[in-house]
Amino acid sequence: MEPESVEELRSAVSQVDTTPETLWASTSPRARSGTPSMLTRRSSLRASSAFVDGCQYGFPTRSVYSGFRALPPIPEPQMLRLRPASLRTQDISHLLARVFRNLYTAQVIGEDLSDSLIKARGSEDERHEQFLDQLQQVRAIYKQRLDEVTMLERHIIQARARDLAETEHATKQTTLNVLETPVKLPPVKTVFRWCIDSELLQKHRLICVEDYYNDPVPFCSAPRGPSTPGYLKLTFSYERHLMLKAKLDKEAEESYRKPVDFDEFEYTTDSLTSTFKARQKTKDTVKKASTPKNKKWMKHLRVPQRDLERLLLARMETRNHFLKNPRFFPPNTPHGGKSLIISSRMPIKRETEEVLNAETGWSCADTPVFLAKPSIGFFTNYEIGPVYEMVIALQNTTATSRYLRVLPPSTPYFALGLGMFPGKGGMVAPGMTCQYVVQFIPDCLGDFDDFILVETQSAHTLVIPLQARRPPPVLTLSPVLDCGHCLIGGVKLTRFVCKNVGYSVGKFCIMPKKSWPPPSFRIVGSTGFVEKPPFGIMPSVFELAPGFAILLEVLFLPTSLGKAEETFIIACDNCQIKELVITGTGQLVALDLIYISGGRNEPEAGELRDLTAQYFIRFDPENPHSTARKQLIIRNATHVDLAFRWQIMKPNLQPLMPGETHSADSIKCHPDRESAFSIIPEKGVLEGHSDHQFILSFSPYELKCFHSVLQMVLEAVPEPLSSGMENLGDYSYSVDDVIVLEIEVKGSVEPFQVLLEPYALIIPGESYIGITVKKDFKMWNNSKSPIKYLWGKISESHIIEVEPCSGLIEPNEVGDFELNLTGGAPGPISQDLKCEVKYSPCSVVLHIEAAFKGPAVVIDVPALQFGLLRLGQKSSCSVQIRNVSQLSAVWRLKESPVCLKERNEDVSPFDIEPLSGQLLPLGECKVNVTLEASHCQSLQTVLELEVENGAWRYGGMGGWTVDCVFTLH
Repeated sequence: MEPESVEELRSAVSQVDTTPETLWASTSPRARSGTPSMLTRRSSLRASSAFVDGCQYGFPTRSVYSGFRALPPIPEPQMLRLRPASLRTQDISHLLARVFRNLYTAQVIGEDLSDSLIKARGSEDERHEQFLDQLQQVRAIYKQRLDEVTMLERHIIQARARDLAETEHATKQTTLNVLETPVKLPPVKTVFRWCIDSELLQKHRLICVEDYYNDPVPFCSAPRGPSTPGYLKLTFSYERHLMLKAKLDKEAEESYRKPVDFDEFEYTTDSLTSTFKARQKTKDTVKKASTPKNKKWMKHLRVPQRDLERLLLARMETRNHFLKNPRFFPPNTPHGGKSLIISSRMPIKRETEEVLNAETGWSCADTPVFLAKPSIGFFTNYEIGPVYEMVIALQNTTATSRYLRVLPPSTPYFALGLGMFPGKGGMVAPGMTCQYVVQFIPDCLGDFDDFILVETQSAHTLVIPLQARRPPPVLTLSPVLDCGHCLIGGVKLTRFVCKNVGYSVGKFCIMPKKSWPPPSFRIVGSTGFVEKPPFGIMPSVFELAPGFAILLEVLFLPTSLGKAEETFIIACDNCQIKELVITGTGQLVALDLIYISGGRNEPEAGELRDLTAQYFIRFDPENPHSTARKQLIIRNATHVDLAFRWQIMKPNLQPLMPGETHSADSIKCHPDRESAFSIIPEKGVLEGHSDHQFILSFSPYELKCFHSVLQMVLEAVPEPLSSGMENLGDYSYSVDDVIVLEIEVKGSVEPFQVLLEPYALIIPGESYIGITVKKDFKMWNNSKSPIKYLWGKISESHIIEVEPCSGLIEPNEVGDFELNLTGGAPGPISQDLKCEVKYSPCSVVLHIEAAFKGPAVVIDVPALQFGLLRLGQKSSCSVQIRNVSQLSAVWRLKESPVCLKERNEDVSPFDIEPLSGQLLPLGECKVNVTLEASHCQSLQTVLELEVENGAWRYGGMGGWTVDCVFTLH
């Protein structure tokens, strides 16, 4: 990794000793203006901001706890920063400013301020001098790091320069032996890792070469001399080919060096392709030529004379049998020489050759003399204006030098230049070629055809076709564009994707069929919009490159009901045209309510109805805050999507006589704000030629009769136009909201029907207090909707509650409940427990009657008699207290206060042990009552037994006290 700029190096070095918090803070503009030491100081100040006051402009202030005489003024808080508008930015300065306020947004110490402070030092304040020393150290560290950044930058630049020089040198050395341009540059390993000082980069905590090169350092051997690259070495098959070729050349050279008589050649020695003939063939020919037809004269000559005469005749015929010019005969014929491309020695039988020639119609006379390369002059991807050239080579395919003549093309779009021959005199040697330059000057992008005639000494003329074919642009546009359906008077914009899937650029122009051909394409292309009511197309002129597409926008403005069709012509710049048919259908709004769940309702006799409503729907009586629903299905009979919304209005009620019609003044439009009716969906789009479901809900909120009218309003419905317009610019387009459907709805409300079984609970007998008595009862919901109930609770003296205390009961269902009654005090009770039914104006009341009693404690003796006592004597009696109930009893035994009051005494003379206590259910307790005679008196009192939450018991007590005098005799 190589640094690219000084800013990157400086940012890398300045972030060496910073924490992650400092690194994030450095992305903000404010953080970039400070030094690394100041950034680190901000993170430390954040941790100690709860104990030490902030330092403005970097000057330290006295701590709050050091005294109040040097308390600095509180600085004004800095303004918060705005949050960046982009969600992809990494700037978090607004978060730091909001969290740390003055610690982050305070002004940092710049270079000018620090220089001024250092130069003006000499204050008597020790803390100020210490601060200046620290500031000077920070400035020195900052300058040292900048010097290190400069040194690193210079070192990296020098390393890159050395690496670039070595790479260029190695590349030149590699390409010295290359004979042809390679496909790509030869791979050269970079030497940057050897030019850079990795230890220096690691010392300053930068990315070094070892961080992204994991391979070990290779062992370098001594340098070798220049070697042949692998792609220049010969392959095995090519070496075999060269050896075979060298062998054939050697054999041919030896055969040429062998002396041969000129009589053994069939043709002159100028031809390199002459074949040898056997001597026997010449002797046979001579014998056949010298054989006379008349054999009678042989009888008059002797044999030696006859042989001599024959020899003389043969010599005379041989002198007259000279070689004929092979240029005037077709190749591969007895006197026409040989062809270089068609062999004369075919390894097939004579019979097979005759059959093949008879079937194909080919003979040796059809052997070509010249061969055109290319055989067809073909031009493509041409444009208007430039001149295109092509070289056509004519190769002599025979073993004889030949002349030729080329006739130029007949059309003005092709031209033929002068021929270029391999030698002088216009003759083409065997195997050599002559070249002609064919020029093509197109005046349009259409197709062109022509030909060139090559005349030779052969009987057949060579024809070279000339063709100019430009691959036509192919548009993915259907020949019929259907704009669909549109309301009469409306405008529908339909977009069609037109893509060029051909291989050439094309310019296209669209116009009505009756305007074809146009007087000038400039007039058509200047408007950019072509129209033929009720259709319009834009753009009318466009250009598409291969693979590109354009959206063709077609406007449809129907003025009549039914299908409309117009034909347009789309012309290309290559002189090709295509018909484009555009169709559309105009329609009117047609909606119908085809289904209502529960059927349609009819008003009762004499019932007032809305004057304009088309349908009437009545809901059955419902309970308050219950919901009844009906399903409506509305059919959109048109093929156009219609935007709609529902509005709930108050009905227009007016009594009319039979045959009487309402007037327009009697129709009022007042929205019903207190309606209990709603419909879902409230707004949307009715898709064309489909059924749509709506849910009509009735949710009464109080006991009264509700009556409303639901109106379906179609939004932006165009007004119909006249069909006599010939120009789309004359159309006056206007839309309005139209009410197309009105439904009158009516519904009544009845209260909840709740029944308790039984309606009152009377518990017979007496029950102990503190013991819960349970009683079951039922509650019937005879309403048409579920009810939610909540039972009350009584806990003043007695505890009365119902389980379950709340819940839900479905219509015509019953709920089972249990009454829990716990007495708190003895005696009869009569209470009414209320049950609140949600949304019901009145509550359900359950009447309860019961009686309770407390614990019962009895004394086993009706009275206590202490008898006759003398002064100072004590007498004790035992009393048995017994709890005859099943409750714990808290008791207290004492003398009746009434008796004490009658005797004018405050303290009772009776000592009761124990005085009070608690008896378990059916428990007993023994109580001792002691009477001490303190003076002479006669006591008749009442013992009172108090029982908490129970009946009190009473018992009698009595005794006599006397002073006895005894006489001693």
